[in-house]
Amino acid sequence: MIVDYYSLLTKAVVGKGAVARQKVYKDAHRLITGSNLAHQVASSHIAALEDAIRRVEDDIGAAERRDEGKSAEAINRLLSAGTNWKRLALTACAIVAVIAIALLAYEYVTTPTLRNVGNIVTASSRQPQREQDVIMPDLEPGVDGGSSGVDLPFSLQRQVVFYRTPVAPGSIVVDRENRFLYLIDSNNSARRYGIGLGQECLKGGSLFRITSKLEWPDWQPSSPDAEKKAGTLLGTAGRPGSPLGARALLLDKPGLIIHGTNSPKTIGHLVASGCIRLVNDDVMDLYRRVSLESRVVFVS
Repeated sequence: MIVDYYSLLTKAVVGKGAVARQKVYKDAHRLITGSNLAHQVASSHIAALEDAIRRVEDDIGAAERRDEGKSAEAINRLLSAGTNWKRLALTACAIVAVIAIALLAYEYVTTPTLRNVGNIVTASSRQPQREQDVIMPDLEPGVDGGSSGVDLPFSLQRQVVFYRTPVAPGSIVVDRENRFLYLIDSNNSARRYGIGLGQECLKGGSLFRITSKLEWPDWQPSSPDAEKKAGTLLGTAGRPGSPLGARALLLDKPGLIIHGTNSPKTIGHLVASGCIRLVNDDVMDLYRRVSLESRVVFVS
């Protein structure tokens, strides 16, 4: 599919200053890198986008130079005619004031519209912060809520994405804010998984390593009330009803663990227990692809 990035960007940055234009360019770049395009296709779109950015900036620079030339010529004419300096200063101040007022009015009126135009080129993969902060309840231990993520929003389903990072291939990057886990591959790509995030794992260090890998880890009750149901709880080990899911990756910090879940609906949300959770199909896929001592980097 051919996308006319030059025309889209020209419309999106009209009337914007340098800082605002750079934001539009970055948003457009982020949309492509976060898409589900094949690596070669994504690279061609990035190249086309960067070429369009250069063309747009060249056009703006040329227009600014023409305006500067006209302004200099007008000033020279005024000076050569012996214009009164006091009148010139007052006129210049009036012009600056009018321009400033016009720019403020233009920004106020057009910002929502331009933001909507920019959304044609850019789309954030983040979920609304309000939804992210809702603490989702878990299913009861022993209840199997499913192992697949097919009912999740597309952005939270397992997929290969364009992802540029200095982190070495084979490492894991956990994006706490956006609820994603990335398994870094070569050639600026990564395998992305949607995650649920336990409150205890919202903060802490940023660099860890995998010290142990477990299949169908045992889950033990942590409260006196839960211990009363021990007969039911012990039966959750080794099957889909286990709150820790099908696989677990233990990190070199107590309590820090990447694991599965018996409640796929909690993916993409804060949860009351556990740490970093994936649906069982995803955690089994991740388990097969990583090795002991792999690096795990947390970003916010």
